[in-house]
Amino acid sequence: MPDTQDPGTERRLVELEHLEFDPNNPRVVELVGANPTQAQIKDLLLAGDMQARELVPSFLKNGYLPYEPMVVRPAHNGNYRVIEGNRRLAALLSMRDSEDRREREAFSEKRLGSVPCVIFVGDESQELAYLGLRHLSKTKDWSASAKAAFVERVLNAGHTLTEAAQLTNTTTPNLRLLLLTRRLFEKAGVLGVGLPQSQAEGDISFWHLGDAIRRTNTKNYLGLEQAEDPLGQPKLEESNFERLLGWLYGNQNAKEPRLIRTIRDIPDLDKALGNPRSVKVLEEGGSIPEALEELQAAGVTVSSHLERAKKSVQRATAGLSDVDESGKGVVVEARRDLARATQAFDRVVGFKEG
Repeated sequence: MPDTQDPGTERRLVELEHLEFDPNNPRVVELVGANPTQAQIKDLLLAGDMQARELVPSFLKNGYLPYEPMVVRPAHNGNYRVIEGNRRLAALLSMRDSEDRREREAFSEKRLGSVPCVIFVGDESQELAYLGLRHLSKTKDWSASAKAAFVERVLNAGHTLTEAAQLTNTTTPNLRLLLLTRRLFEKAGVLGVGLPQSQAEGDISFWHLGDAIRRTNTKNYLGLEQAEDPLGQPKLEESNFERLLGWLYGNQNAKEPRLIRTIRDIPDLDKALGNPRSVKVLEEGGSIPEALEELQAAGVTVSSHLERAKKSVQRATAGLSDVDESGKGVVVEARRDLARATQAFDRVVGFKEG
């Protein structure tokens, strides 16, 4: 329970036993799933990538510095749910329950049984706005996947995508890309494709996929159609999606290495996916440079065809004086066929005059 209150502020000292981890924290949802127990959250925060224990040396030396209070809001039974400070709470609880005598003594001597907290009294929209501005627009310590989980929470709270963008000071296209990438990560799990699990690797992998699927040739290769509902699963060609995942992350089952080493490789992959011949190289196990070589060769071949066509037209132009009246109808029809072929070519390459 709160035992002191600083008059004129919203800060209070709150005993640890009355603080609860936030089960809706996007990083928790990202790694544990919905409705985790308090014990599961504590274990997550103390182990693996969260590394809450790395905060213990500071507590041993300095105690709890009051300059960054936890942000909490009333929960139930007189407790408070921690909005900001879950790792700190886990570290303090680990000191309290530690078998290390030095940690237990420091916990007592530095009076870490109670910590300064700011009591958040706004409604859910204000809480979401606070978290969004802190962690999305300022990119403070949430992974891209966790940010996507947060945006999902905003939409599930009844907000529109436009309102979510306003809450998080982010554009709606960026939010759509976050959610689409999250849906595709889920799709990869359904297909049994193993993706990196650590937070650091997972964040890089998340953005590799996100950067790939926003590109035109890659979207066309996947036959990707977003659902109208940003939380809905998109339509795509599953076999091509599995191939793309293999190129991005490797295929352990087939013992095939990934083709993408850095995010700078993704534009080259997209370029290769724009031509059937270079796509075939990739699908047959070739590298991105090999696919680009085939793409270049295809371009040379097309150029040579056009060069021959140009010379044929020039020869035809020079021979027009030899065409009599009876042959002009044939020439006119041939010219129409040529115009239709040129228009079809322009549509394929996206050529526009001027």
